[in-house]
Amino acid sequence: MKKLFLLLHFTFGILNFSFSQTAPGIEWQNTIGGSHFDYLNTIVQCNDGGFLCGGSSYSNISGDKTEDSRGGEDYWLVKLNALGNIQWQKTIGGNAQDELHCIAQTADGGFICGGESLSDSSGEKNENSKGFADYWVVKVDSTGNIKWQKNIGGNSYDYLYSISQTADGGYICGGFSKSNSSGDKSENNWDVSLATADYWVVKLDAAGNLQWENTIGGSAADQLYSISQTTDGGYICGGSSTSSISGDKSQIPDGVDDYWVVKLDAVGNIEWQNTIGGTGGDDLYSISQTIDGGYICGGWSGSSISADKTENNIGGSDYWVVKLNAVGNIQ
Repeated sequence: MKKLFLLLHFTFGILNFSFSQTAPGIEWQNTIGGSHFDYLNTIVQCNDGGFLCGGSSYSNISGDKTEDSRGGEDYWLVKLNALGNIQWQKTIGGNAQDELHCIAQTADGGFICGGESLSDSSGEKNENSKGFADYWVVKVDSTGNIKWQKNIGGNSYDYLYSISQTADGGYICGGFSKSNSSGDKSENNWDVSLATADYWVVKLDAAGNLQWENTIGGSAADQLYSISQTTDGGYICGGSSTSSISGDKSQIPDGVDDYWVVKLDAVGNIEWQNTIGGTGGDDLYSISQTIDGGYICGGWSGSSISADKTENNIGGSDYWVVKLNAVGNIQ
């Protein structure tokens, strides 16, 4: 009995230690905002161990907000130290809606910011809108001061959701567009009705000048949410598609909408693509290359077992993680 007691005591001690290691408590938290609506869309850890928060704000000076709204919704950058305390903040916007979706730290210690803008030249905005909404890329230094900005778009709605610095010091931008050939857009939307969007990939040089762009899609809705450079100098794109075989789309849909992964070469030409999904709705929001040369995909799924989906849905929609090899096949 004594040996049994000691064994049980030792076992429960190990379990308690295991749980204490795998379920840490909250280190810190901070509620940051003003008197109106403030939306955090992205956060990155910085080289100094702190964090840059990026999103949008309707608030005037109030609470933690130190600058008034420029008009409607503005980009709002908030720099925190390693303990979550505010170090600096910047409100950046024009006279209409400006929504920040993505930020990344750059090699010079500053940051590249991307989203969409409906503003004309006003506030911090130095160019008029080319359509209803344009990609708006803003480069800031390490304390949030604007170095340069670019308004990129066509004659309709263009939404930028992903941006990062490339090996040549430039930037790759990914989102979706409803514009036909106009402004900075060199290709028509694949949906002639302009009711739906296509992937729109834009490459900028280090000063924000347009180097190339590519409209990628089919005859229905194709929305790009994640793009990054790959080790071969090309790019991996991930989002959702409802298109059948048409335009650039080479596979029929599996369901309502599917993950659509597109691999590009260094100048934006399609190398391969894969449509991945079940018979329900499946939307991909994040993709990145893995150390084995493949790719990890994350989003949500409303599908049960069907097509590429091997497990039934647990609830209304679930996390769906998909691992691909280097040529886009499911592992």
